[in-house]
Order: sequence, then C-alpha cells, then structure tokens
Amino acid sequence: MRVPFSAEEALKIAIRIEENGRDLYEDMAAQVDDQELVDVFKDLATQEVKHKDTFQSMLEDTEMEGVDLNELLYGELENSYIRALADSKVFTPSNENVELVKETDSRDELLTLAISLERDTILYYYEILDVAKAEDRDVIKEIIDEEKSHVKRLASLL
Repeated sequence: MRVPFSAEEALKIAIRIEENGRDLYEDMAAQVDDQELVDVFKDLATQEVKHKDTFQSMLEDTEMEGVDLNELLYGELENSYIRALADSKVFTPSNENVELVKETDSRDELLTLAISLERDTILYYYEILDVAKAEDRDVIKEIIDEEKSHVKRLASLL
C-alpha cells in the first residue's frame, strides 16, 4: 500500500533539495577557473535560494489551510524523515554525479552533470506527483516548473 505525500511533505522535501543544490553550486563555483562558469554556478546557487523561498512561501500557504498533523504527531522526527528523504535522492555526496562533479574540470562535463542533477530533481518531483493526493498535485506541478528553468539555463550554455 502506497501512502500519498501531502503537498506540505512535498514542499518540505523540495526545500531541502534546493538547499542541497545551493551548496553544490557554491562548491562548483569555487572549483572552476572559468569565470563564465563561476558566474553561472553562483547564479544557479542564488536561483536555488529563490526557489527555496518560493517553496517556503507555498508551504506557508499550504500550512494555513489546516493543522499540520505530521508535526503534531511526530515533531522533530518528521523533520528527520523529510531530511533523510531529500538527502537520499539528489545533490548529495551519495549521488554518483555529485562525485563526478568533484573529479572533473571539463566545462561541458560540468554542465552536463549539472543538467543531469537537475533532471534527477525533476524526476524525483514527478515521483512525488505520482503518489500525491489529487488536491495537492497543482502545488507539486509548480515545483516541477521551477526546476525546469534550471535545465533550460544550463542547456543553453552547452
């Protein structure tokens, strides 16, 4: 039996993924000498923060709709669960592409790996969409649209 994610849970995961993405792009900017890539990765890190803020705002709107039962029932345990879910999927050291980012200095390979990580994020959000409650799907689709803008930006640089 599959338990559907609520929009709130999906947004909390998205916030954590965006934080991880920001950290990775900041690391990538510090890793390269190519000033154009430094600027791009710093800008993407900034965009991750903006996406996080967007998702945080969406979360606040969602939370206003009712009581957060998960928070009441599980407290800090829920936060640990959300972190574990987000940290196990995208922009984390356990992700093979994150490790490859650390090992390359090729402009095209870095861009390709960044695109791959962004696509992983989008795919993860589609997984969430697949199990989400019907009334929460529009919120999750907004998350997916936010992430697609990163892929377009990176692809335009190849």
